[in-house]
Order: sequence, then structure tokens, then C-alpha cells
Amino acid sequence: MALFDIIPSITVILNPLLFIMFFPLGVYTVLTWPWTFLRDVPDPFHPGESLYWLTYIIQTGDNVLLPSLHRWGILDTAFLIAGSATFLFAFVTWLMNLRKGVITGGIYRVVRHPQYLGLILATLGISIRSLRPMSLIAWLTMTLGYLILASLEEKDLLKSYSQTYEKYTEKTPFMLPFIRVKIHRVLSAKYLYRYVLLLTLYLFSIIIVVVATRSFVVALRGVFTQFQELLLYL
Repeated sequence: MALFDIIPSITVILNPLLFIMFFPLGVYTVLTWPWTFLRDVPDPFHPGESLYWLTYIIQTGDNVLLPSLHRWGILDTAFLIAGSATFLFAFVTWLMNLRKGVITGGIYRVVRHPQYLGLILATLGISIRSLRPMSLIAWLTMTLGYLILASLEEKDLLKSYSQTYEKYTEKTPFMLPFIRVKIHRVLSAKYLYRYVLLLTLYLFSIIIVVVATRSFVVALRGVFTQFQELLLYL
């Protein structure tokens, strides 16, 4: 996580106008802290409880695809490596082509927003590794931020480059490689409907996390208690 804190800081120092690009990442960092105020927030889906359990640890057992308290898993490691490589490659490509207008070559032929894709993938790996539901909610919040930011950027690019950028959007996926979905004109970045849809999907995803993970979390002290009991048994 330190790498993703350092890169934005250096970039913003070099060019303060780039602050907005890394703002969702800053929100993600803040939301991954185990805030004690959650003790006083009622859980709407589990009466009599607070939302502090969102900072508890998700139990994953011995599944090698997922991490545990003592090791990384295959899935989270793969997301972190793939996301970091994507972001760094896209960031360097962007820096080398700053004065060329719309960048459509290199990794920008695969997706229109590879930097945001890289950050989303890398932080997904970090969020899975943290084993906390709150980290998944933080990741969803950051992802929403980058989707909105990318849409706002496209809105400006469509105004500035008109048909040139529109043709680029027709042949290059938005953020998922090799997946081109023909979006109805109503959901264009020009209109408010896209942002309403993104917000709706975001809220629905948070509800799924809150409802689905409650049965799989345990307080960290509970994990250590179980471990001590196992050692005594052995």
C-alpha cells in the first residue's frame, strides 16, 4: 500500500493539477482505517448490532486462492501484480505522450483508461489481502470515484475532440480489456443517467458486502484465542 501512497504524493508535488486524478485513491486509504466510530453506527441488516464488525477479519480457511493472516493468496497477489504493472506502464506511456493530445497507442489501444484500471486492480488485491469487509467497501468507493472521474474526462474529451474521440471510444473498451459493450446513447458520458446508474450499482454492491460477509467475520482477538486454544490442545 505504501507504493500507492508515495506515487500520488510525488506526482501531485510535481504537478498539483493532478491531485484530482489520485483523489479516489486517497479516499480509499482513509476508508481502510479501522474507524472506531463504527461502534456507534447501527447495523440496518442485523438489529441490535453496530457496524463495527466491518473491521473484523474474514475467515478464509485453507483456500490457497485467498489469503490468511499468515500469507498472501494466489488471487490477491495476482491482482496486485497485474494492477501495479498496468498502472506503471500506462503512467509512463501517458508521461511520454503529454503533448500529443489524445493517447491511443500502446496500452491505450487495449482500454481507454488503463491507469485507473491498474489502480482498481492493485487495490482490489490489497483489499482482499486485508480480509476486512470495510476494505472491500473502501475499494467499491474508490472504484466508483474512478468510474465517475473517467466519465467526466470523456465528457470533456468528446467536447474537445468530437468525432476523433468518438471513433476511439467505438473501437476501444472503456476499462475492461477486450470487452466492448455497445452502450445506449442515453448512458453516454454526456448525460446524467450514467452517473445515476453507477451510484445505484455502488449502493447495491455495498448492501451485498454487508449482508454476505457478516457470517464469515471474526474479531481479531477471537482468532488469536482460537490459535492459543489449538496450541494448548497440541
